[in-house]
Amino acid sequence: MGKKGKVGKSRKDKFYHLAKETGYRSRSAFKLIQLNRKFQFLQKARALIDLCAAPGGWLQVASKFMPVSSLIIGVDLVPIRPIPNVVTLQDDITSESCRQALKKQLQTWKADVVLNDGAPNVGANWIHDAFSQVHLSLMALRLACDCLSRGGWFITKIFRSADYQSLLWILKNFFKKVSSTKPQASRSESAEIFVVCQGYLAPDKIDSRFFDPKFAFKNVESPVQTVSQLVSNKKPKAEGYEEGPVYQRISLVEFLKAQNPVDFLSKISEIAIDDLDLEKHPATTNDIKECCKDIKVLGRKELRSLLSWRSKLRRHVAKKLKGESKGSVEGIKLSSDEEGEASADEQNAEEEDENEKLEQKLAELKAEELAALKRKKKQLLKVQRQQRLRMELKMDLPGVSIADDGDTGMFSLKTIGKNELLQTLSRGDMAAADALVSYGDPNDGDICLSDLEDMEDDEISLASDLDEEDLSEVRNREKKLPQTRYRKPVSVAEAPEDEDKTNPLLLSLEEKSDREERDKNLWFGKGIFSSVLHSDADEEMEIKQTKILQETVSGKWTRPLIEVQSY
Repeated sequence: MGKKGKVGKSRKDKFYHLAKETGYRSRSAFKLIQLNRKFQFLQKARALIDLCAAPGGWLQVASKFMPVSSLIIGVDLVPIRPIPNVVTLQDDITSESCRQALKKQLQTWKADVVLNDGAPNVGANWIHDAFSQVHLSLMALRLACDCLSRGGWFITKIFRSADYQSLLWILKNFFKKVSSTKPQASRSESAEIFVVCQGYLAPDKIDSRFFDPKFAFKNVESPVQTVSQLVSNKKPKAEGYEEGPVYQRISLVEFLKAQNPVDFLSKISEIAIDDLDLEKHPATTNDIKECCKDIKVLGRKELRSLLSWRSKLRRHVAKKLKGESKGSVEGIKLSSDEEGEASADEQNAEEEDENEKLEQKLAELKAEELAALKRKKKQLLKVQRQQRLRMELKMDLPGVSIADDGDTGMFSLKTIGKNELLQTLSRGDMAAADALVSYGDPNDGDICLSDLEDMEDDEISLASDLDEEDLSEVRNREKKLPQTRYRKPVSVAEAPEDEDKTNPLLLSLEEKSDREERDKNLWFGKGIFSSVLHSDADEEMEIKQTKILQETVSGKWTRPLIEVQSY
């Protein structure tokens, strides 16, 4: 048993089965049901005419929804099976006999609703089929204008084609409101839509040219002026195919010769770049080539780029043809705007070169500045890493860094290296230090020793601040205290030999003999005085140096041993 083929363009959809279940003669009955549900025109109608009514599905819907005892008339070329309370006529709606038969049935009545669901036998040629259908709708309108009452309704089916807007313009001259809709029962792949006209104006006199197809559907060109009109933000309606081939491919030369490039782009699908010279032009980029492959999918930005590309190529071709007697591209004349743009481009070329040089210099300066910032950042990160490492090793406390490389560092080696006096001290020359002590201002140093004159000044200031009783009490207490001897700073030569007093608050952790032995080994191990003791100096100088060394080891001499070299 073989497979069953599809019947009638796969018409067995849900509306087909619903029509069979509900008893309607065609699935198009649901189109009228959905139109009536949206506009509500059958409930108030007393007389209705259905043109091209076979097989009678719309007549069944009208008899069901219209009031009782309403007049319903159906007309078609083929006979219609009888329907209760419905008058059927077999006639051509474009003929005068059909018009007289309808008037005979209506008598003194006027129709409230006129329906037209007619369509020609399609399949030969789309353009021919679309024109035949629009012509049939125009004839139905002429018949409706003879039968409709003032304020009546006219519903017709139209194929979306090039003549669709012309028919809408004619309908708007006869009705107050004209709206287009597509019911759900209509197949999405079908080009049909339904035009619902409300409020028939019933003019006293009608121009016969409105119903003449040659005048009504005359081709009037309305070129697109701007790209915004060519590309709309609204979603375009499916209004069928336009006249001519669906896919048009033209050459680049034809695009350059076009008088109205925007309208020209609206009609073509692809631009073939067949000229090698124009293809190698700097303006012909890869993006332009991709845009030329499919014009229909381009947006406003891409279309404007194509128009700008066209202007550049036209200027290039015109400039090339000026120096040649014959060119490969002829018939291109620049407009005044394009000539102005060409001269402006030449002037701007030099400015662009200068701007490029300035931009290059600015880029170099920015690169150098960025490199300097990177170096500073690298040094800062290095310092931070060192600080974190010292913190981890517990060499520094939080917020206190001993390893300070700045100028305020207490142990900065950089400041020591720059100071000449410290360099001389590091080499062991103490003559400069003695000169500072003997001739310098004692108040300049970190330690200042007060003399007797300063003490007298302190007593005068103290007497001025205290009362006589308090001052006498302070002096009595001073007499009871042990007398302290104030002395000026002395040099090594003036140091007393019997001074063997040490600070009682300082306690040594090792024995005195061990400390003396350690100091002896330390100084003799460094060999500081080896050159001094074995030199050819006087015997008296050797004796003095040996005496100073012995006193230093025994703890009686407090000055640094390195000062011995100054003798």
